[in-house]
Amino acid sequence: MTHADPAAPPPPPAPAKPLRSTALIIYGTFALLALTIPQSLTNWLRDMNENPVEALALRSAEAWQAAAEKTGLPAVYRHARDVFIKASGVEPD
Repeated sequence: MTHADPAAPPPPPAPAKPLRSTALIIYGTFALLALTIPQSLTNWLRDMNENPVEALALRSAEAWQAAAEKTGLPAVYRHARDVFIKASGVEPD
């Protein structure tokens, strides 16, 4: 068992990378939302004026939505939404 030299200063902490941390949080949140509410992106893209780029994005979003539906994660969102609507008395869209 080795002991650290008490006279030696501790190593400096790693430099903070706030931009990286912020980006990870933001993109992680986007990924979680895309998995749990995949129809939101699909609906948004359907409302756009159609052009080739948006058509490709829509096909990708539809594939993403189908994959997310297979995982069952959107069911959690739908249940939470139903509870909120019932508790608030708001009419669903």
